[in-house]
Amino acid sequence: MTPTAPFIASRIHRTSASRAAALAFTLAASASLGMLSGCYSEGGSGMSDDQHVYVSSAWQPKTVTLKDTRTGQAFWSIDIPVGKKLVIQFREGSGEPGFTPADATPDMMLWDLMAPDEDFGPLANQIPVPPAAARRLDWVMRSTPELPESMGGSSTTPGPTPAATPKPAARTK
Repeated sequence: MTPTAPFIASRIHRTSASRAAALAFTLAASASLGMLSGCYSEGGSGMSDDQHVYVSSAWQPKTVTLKDTRTGQAFWSIDIPVGKKLVIQFREGSGEPGFTPADATPDMMLWDLMAPDEDFGPLANQIPVPPAAARRLDWVMRSTPELPESMGGSSTTPGPTPAATPKPAARTK
């Protein structure tokens, strides 16, 4: 029994469609895995994934502070060395609920210092942090220019000199 032409054409069409669907799924899965691991470039990944990247340079040396907005106090802070970047990711519900009073730190902050051209990799440090509604990241720029550690790590401009304190006039009797 010989298959008819329409049957063969239908079978070829289904096979091509199946291959195309499998290829599309594979590409989508690969792209998703790439996004989950994160692209650590300044400006973020382009999606809402609670990831932050700060690059510190000689003319923009940065200090990043995580504040607990419930108390207004600094919860964590780091001076990013010149020539490095700080990558921070927050994981909701991965902190230590029940460990601290009133579940003060239910989320987990993963962070690491990396080379500026390093765009992927695991984040080696973690700390339990306040929930998203009770935390804020602030950054400030330190005095410039600041040299990288490999060049001495000190500023090329002298710091402020203290004003001379006038001596009181000697009293005469």
